[in-house]
Amino acid sequence: MEAHTASESVIAEAHARIDNEIALLKLPICALLTQKNALLPVSRLPCEILATIFLYQAYSFYQNPPYSGMWRAAPPWANVSYVCHQWRNVALSCPFLWSFLLVSPPRWTEELLSRSKTVPLRIHIDVPFGFQEAMIFFEKVTTDITRIQDLSLKLPPDLAQGFFSKLLTPAPLLHTLRLRMPSLDEDAVCPDTLFNRETPALRTLELHHCRIPWSSPIFTALSTLKLRSIDWSSRPTMTELLAMLRHMPDLAHLHLENALRNAKDALTSQHSLLSESLDLPHLSRLALVARFSAVAMFLSNVTVPLKTEIRLFCYSDVGFTASYTPLYQLLERRFNTTSGVGTVIRTLNIKTTRCSAGFVLSTMERHCDVSFYSEDGSHLHEDWDCCIPVKLDIVTNSKDLEHLVGDICRIIPMAHLHTLAHLTSAYMCRLLSSSFIETTFGNLQELNSFSGSCKRKRSIEKAPDIFAPALAELQLNNVPFAGYCRPRSPHCSGSASCLCKALAHRRAKGYVLKKLVIAGSSYVSNAHVEDLCRVVDEVDWDGYTGSSEDEDES
Repeated sequence: MEAHTASESVIAEAHARIDNEIALLKLPICALLTQKNALLPVSRLPCEILATIFLYQAYSFYQNPPYSGMWRAAPPWANVSYVCHQWRNVALSCPFLWSFLLVSPPRWTEELLSRSKTVPLRIHIDVPFGFQEAMIFFEKVTTDITRIQDLSLKLPPDLAQGFFSKLLTPAPLLHTLRLRMPSLDEDAVCPDTLFNRETPALRTLELHHCRIPWSSPIFTALSTLKLRSIDWSSRPTMTELLAMLRHMPDLAHLHLENALRNAKDALTSQHSLLSESLDLPHLSRLALVARFSAVAMFLSNVTVPLKTEIRLFCYSDVGFTASYTPLYQLLERRFNTTSGVGTVIRTLNIKTTRCSAGFVLSTMERHCDVSFYSEDGSHLHEDWDCCIPVKLDIVTNSKDLEHLVGDICRIIPMAHLHTLAHLTSAYMCRLLSSSFIETTFGNLQELNSFSGSCKRKRSIEKAPDIFAPALAELQLNNVPFAGYCRPRSPHCSGSASCLCKALAHRRAKGYVLKKLVIAGSSYVSNAHVEDLCRVVDEVDWDGYTGSSEDEDES
């Protein structure tokens, strides 16, 4: 037994000796690997550049967390501290890297607060219903509200008031405040005592399905104000809104989405002009989503700079006949070329449906997204600073559409228009008069590219002047060509053969089309494409015929 114990002791000593020798061998190997890594290009980056890259990664996660709830481990950007000694030293010596706080376990919350030292904090909380762990996290990170610079809260109603009760002391560094609640019958009401009414550094305020009393001093000195989906009964009156905006002389971004009251009664009673209009001299972005009466009331009482980027989504008021005069006046001021400060439009996209008209105007020759909202409908397209000065989407009665589109096109300076896209439904093709495209766009001398989904034989073939003489590229999408041509009939609705004749007429006059694209259009056959290739330099057809078999044309 003693011999066995002695043998085990010898074995243990041997293991310990070998482990020590291995450790001694690993040290020089690790040192050599460190020296080798130091020769890599990424290791030669200055520490300041590395810290900037780490901060960018952390900020990206903070702005768009991949999911709501709580991190069960370290925040993703903490992984940079595990790569190598250099990266870890850079990360740990950058307190701003650890100032981005999302709901985390208590251990990591304390670690982040410790590593962030005394720098301002950015707190983002997005939690589902009944998520009580978020309150524990929030109590830890709000022990010193004076450090909070950015606060974003997306809360269920069962937690909202508990969170608000922790925000009753002054927040001298608070620059950005975002409050978002789920869609309920009534908006959540934030107490007027929020931050003890002392937020001297606040410049950005976003409220979604919640509100703060409109007379609160929190609506002071803002540069960005976003109100979204405010309950109908809680929305500010135009008088209250203008009173708020008067306290924001440096306002640069104003976003009011379903936050304006219906104003049709005021417009009907000829009281659209309030006692004192408002000038917002520094406004660079304006987004309004509301009934047209509310938009008209706003535009009648607020003056914005000529360089303001504008996004308007208007829909009709029930039982109210809209007057588009305020909209026309805004566009006339915005595109006043006679004063020398107008904007040169190079691209115009128009999309018409049975009851709406959308416009996208760009100062560059480029493709523009006509849609106003994102694909999931959750938010407006963030296409600011993309050379798109104006974007309109107007929902109205179908009988007003042709006049509306025509009036807006007459206001827009199109003398230097290079690219035009007119997307419309088959119903709207029938609704628009046969001369609409001809009279509206036919005389554009610099138009080089036209994309459309509505066939107009008359505008190309029968017009005394050549339609858009500089036209070099024509794209036809989902055009409902007729199955056959009736050249002697006044009711010929236009076939692919008619298109070929019209383009042959242009070529004979010396106006050669360089490229023709046909996609998703009905009653187009290989024979048509062969004929088109004789009069167009390049034809790109997707092969779609729109019929079970090609029809012979007579």
